[in-house]
Amino acid sequence: DPGMWEAAACSDIELIMMMPSDSKNKKDVASCVDETPFNFLDLLPQSIKKYSKMIIYISLYIVAGPALIMCNKHLVKDIGFKFPMTLSLWSQSVGAVIVWATVHIAGAKMPNKDKVTWKFLLVQIFPIGALMAFKMILGMKAFLYLTVSFIQMFKAFAPAITLFLLCMSGVEATPSNRVIGTVLAMCFGMCVTAMGEINFSVIGVTLIFLAQISEASRLVLMQNFVKKLKFKAIELQYYRAPCAAVVLFCAAASMEFEKIYETGAYMRVYENIHFFLLQAFLGFAVNIVNTLVIKITNSVTLKVLAVVRNACLVFINMAFFGEVVTGRQFVGYGLLLVAFTLYQKFRREDAAQKKHEKA
Repeated sequence: DPGMWEAAACSDIELIMMMPSDSKNKKDVASCVDETPFNFLDLLPQSIKKYSKMIIYISLYIVAGPALIMCNKHLVKDIGFKFPMTLSLWSQSVGAVIVWATVHIAGAKMPNKDKVTWKFLLVQIFPIGALMAFKMILGMKAFLYLTVSFIQMFKAFAPAITLFLLCMSGVEATPSNRVIGTVLAMCFGMCVTAMGEINFSVIGVTLIFLAQISEASRLVLMQNFVKKLKFKAIELQYYRAPCAAVVLFCAAASMEFEKIYETGAYMRVYENIHFFLLQAFLGFAVNIVNTLVIKITNSVTLKVLAVVRNACLVFINMAFFGEVVTGRQFVGYGLLLVAFTLYQKFRREDAAQKKHEKA
């Protein structure tokens, strides 16, 4: 089913998260999904099917992402495969194969392929792939120094970084004073959270901060494609995934392959192949679920779900994996979530006001 393959290849839920809640560009990101994959819910009455789909898709969305994070943590920390570049290369290579199959086997359309010259590829698309690779490397390496809980808390700070880069690059105009105020509140909440971290690591915080800068920079370039160049997400992913894989391969080959051979770490892949396959499967599943959720919800719901998912992962790691979260961290994280909620509210209201003024 082409719809299923395209759903797996085109999801960019982070871009949806940064758009105003009434943005029509949400449809551009998910527009590569031309058909809804068949499933047994189509056999149910319409009234039941509507809510059943929503409940199932949202449940899978909340579970799939954290499961992938925990799988990565298990591979890096517990199994001891401390080679984030190689692990990222494995994951990205599987994604590139899925995209290739989407286009060449499932027959996904590529209306802008004539625009993609070698110069266009190197100047416009390669930086996006490279930033994606850097984000994967830095984010994976942060697991060696920080707890999953703290990393999830830090992600609530990401909109502040992204908004700053959007404004600096001219993609968005200077925000209103109240939006700036919520960003400053997020910064303060993040400082309180960091001060309460027992296992605080300067190296780890630097890595996750650089990872978020890489991701925010990627989103700025992504908005350029979605808004101005009118590239469908499936097209961008088709060219972006190999670029990211090339960067990851060069980095892994120069810094990790020799160590993997010398230490015999490749045997860990053989002995734990089921976990490596699970990681690839979860990456595939996350892309499918993200796109399905984009289709059945709006951007406000997506933002709430993302916050809930990250918060659930914090509590799960506390309850079942023995990670310690101090009272100060709870206070800081609470401030972050309140500021994040107000940030989204003010952004939505400002976008609606601008739209009304233009009308």
